[in-house]
Amino acid sequence: MKKLILVGGGGHCKSVIDTLRRMQQYDEIIIVDAAYPDCRNVLDVKVAGDDAALPELKKAGFAEAFVAVGSVKSTAVRRSLFLQLKEYGFTLPAIVDPLACVSPYAKLAEGVFVAKRAVVNADAKIGRMAIINTGAIVEHDCVVGDFAHVAVGAVLCGGVSVGSDVLIGAGATVIQGIGVGDGAVVGAGSTVVRSVSARQNVKGLVK
Repeated sequence: MKKLILVGGGGHCKSVIDTLRRMQQYDEIIIVDAAYPDCRNVLDVKVAGDDAALPELKKAGFAEAFVAVGSVKSTAVRRSLFLQLKEYGFTLPAIVDPLACVSPYAKLAEGVFVAKRAVVNADAKIGRMAIINTGAIVEHDCVVGDFAHVAVGAVLCGGVSVGSDVLIGAGATVIQGIGVGDGAVVGAGSTVVRSVSARQNVKGLVK
């Protein structure tokens, strides 16, 4: 019997649940969330407690867990939860929506989420805990770092390198061969035609 714990029951969790139901690979899915007991149910998935319940759930046969908290302003919460789950000995699967298109030549690390209509093309490498959100395109030979988030409808053209903890905002486009440094933020709708330094925030036409 295949079981999965989702950690966090907010908006991103709803997207993950929808994908998991399409996948039909888990016999039992539950949620732990800090809002318990006020929050007891998300899209008909039971909230079984808060994070303190994780060790007992591990003993009860839940071998896999997934961080279902999103990241927009900071990756700190996702990082903390990831480390906590690893400490408890959970396996963190990559979750790919059946409506996504992921090349068999792409590489996805642990804890990655690839949402509906996203594309991850040949020889792309997606780092641990990255989010490739709805309708995003990661073209051939791109590298997306750990905990990065390629938001809804964003496009990374061929050979783009995105560092860890980066946010590529909704609808942004990064042209081929460009590098985006660790911790940078590319604003929604931006077009990036030059490299972006680590921890730099850019928006609009970046040239």
